[in-house]
Amino acid sequence: MEWWKQFLALGFLIVGAGALAWLRSTFVTKKSHEESINGLKTRLSAVENTVADMPSADDIHDLDKRLIEVGGKIDSLSPQLGNLQRVTDLLMENELREKRSGHN
Repeated sequence: MEWWKQFLALGFLIVGAGALAWLRSTFVTKKSHEESINGLKTRLSAVENTVADMPSADDIHDLDKRLIEVGGKIDSLSPQLGNLQRVTDLLMENELREKRSGHN
């Protein structure tokens, strides 16, 4: 074999080894890729389960309507609570007057 053929073969060997090293450092192995995919599948399943347990848009809308109803009922009770507060204040004043005057 002539020397230039050996030199060319050695060059191809060096270039091939370099390319192989570059490919190994740039791309992942199949095993590593499968482990990564399995991890992502597990995370995706957890997210899907969490989303499945969340209330739907209809549930949120129903809750919003009910909160509006409750707010309306509370607003309608406010005047009655004001009257009850006034009666309670009058009773407390009456009780304090009796204690000051010595009546028990």
